[in-house]
Amino acid sequence: MRAINAVLLLALLLTFSGCVERPEAPAVSKQQATEEWKADGIVSEGEYTRSMLLQAPTRQGYSGGDMQISWRNDEEDLYLALNGSTLGWLALGFEPLEWMKDSDIILASVDKGTAVVLDEYCTGNYGPHIEDTMLGGTDDIQEFSGSESAGRTTIELKRSLQSSDRFDKSFSPGQAVSIIWALSDNPDISQKHDVAYGEGILSLTRAGGVASASLPGSLTPIEKDGLIFIWEEEKAARDIYSSLYEKNNLTIFLDLTRSEESHMDQAKAVIDKYGLVLPADVPGVFENQTLQDIHDRLLAEGLESDEQALKVAAEFEEISIMDLEAELAAAENEDVRTMYQGLLAGSRKHLRSYVADLKEQGIEYEPRHLLRSEFEETVRV
Repeated sequence: MRAINAVLLLALLLTFSGCVERPEAPAVSKQQATEEWKADGIVSEGEYTRSMLLQAPTRQGYSGGDMQISWRNDEEDLYLALNGSTLGWLALGFEPLEWMKDSDIILASVDKGTAVVLDEYCTGNYGPHIEDTMLGGTDDIQEFSGSESAGRTTIELKRSLQSSDRFDKSFSPGQAVSIIWALSDNPDISQKHDVAYGEGILSLTRAGGVASASLPGSLTPIEKDGLIFIWEEEKAARDIYSSLYEKNNLTIFLDLTRSEESHMDQAKAVIDKYGLVLPADVPGVFENQTLQDIHDRLLAEGLESDEQALKVAAEFEEISIMDLEAELAAAENEDVRTMYQGLLAGSRKHLRSYVADLKEQGIEYEPRHLLRSEFEETVRV
């Protein structure tokens, strides 16, 4: 019996077009680094160990675009290349607490052939983000350079994994880092992004910068079952939030429906690698009967009112956190663990968002499944 069944027993049991666009799954390419890293604004073959293309569609107020992120790390430093479809500015944020809040942001552009790279920190859900030095911190970008070509901007930079600046996030080799990204077609960094934005997971390599080399077919039976289960659980979140958005038109549900689509695609990328077969993607229909029951119960409760919609969404994220923690504890393959870590970071962020929205309405959300200590640690600002 999975954790989700135990949960049920203990419990006795966004202003756009209205249609949700399915994002492409960001495939991560892996290789050995064969060249010395140089901050010259040129991404050379063999300079980085991992790379992925993040894409965002045209939507209200955004023309649509993409960012290619390449990276490598050792025990001490992170080396990054950002290549965005703009001649304006581009930005990458690490580990936001909720939306953009408390994210460690790199904002960069190329001005008349010279790279400008700022070490910033975001103090609110949607800004502002301010240079660390203006908040009493330090500028911790060690080396950087940039270039522009064929309508794209490339920035290369180096920063330490560990930082003593409280406005910088610290990382460890092997960590799955939650990221947000954005592009603007305006070189003025004070202007809002208007090309594209999105989120993703940056998976750091372990000692020596060597990527995991798990072979297809090497999954344990528990891992195989867990991957399918988690994909269906992310689908349940997407289906619930999509239906709630159709009913109440609250933007948070449109935004997080898209986020759950991304989570499904992240799980599917690992599932496809190992040749597993997914259930049919029919909205509101699940092979796992427990998930079917949860979907039906929470959706019925959520359709009663806007308050109930936010409460059942928070409850689902609690359940998701518990199940991801259980699957993570049982997983042995590094790529499976990395994916689960990313989804877990996303579920915790979603829970914070729902709890914060309820709090803005003067409603204190009480945890229904998580231990209070874990709940408070998760939502603490």
